[in-house]
Amino acid sequence: MSQLIEAEYDEFLKDIENKLQKIEPTLAMQAMYYERKFTDVEPHGEIVVEYKEGIDLGKKRFELGQKYGFEMAEKEHHRLEVVGLMTLGTIYEISKDKDVEKIKGTVSCASY
Repeated sequence: MSQLIEAEYDEFLKDIENKLQKIEPTLAMQAMYYERKFTDVEPHGEIVVEYKEGIDLGKKRFELGQKYGFEMAEKEHHRLEVVGLMTLGTIYEISKDKDVEKIKGTVSCASY
């Protein structure tokens, strides 16, 4: 029975990966879990957005700050570390940027 459940779980993760493409499946699952568990507040995300080489991170940082009000830090290897309240929908919107290669990180209960 355990192997059957594990196989189904692996298939589920693969399906999420195929649908959300640039978003790490475990990040997506965490966001969905906290959105459903605590419906009155957005989850708190700490994500790393990896951009294509040669992208102006300062410009991307400004755009995300203007649109979402996140706190951010530029990291090496074309990455922005992004912190703030965010849903899976927000993370998905960020992933739709053609310059984004991958988004990973964690989501937890919002800090009060």
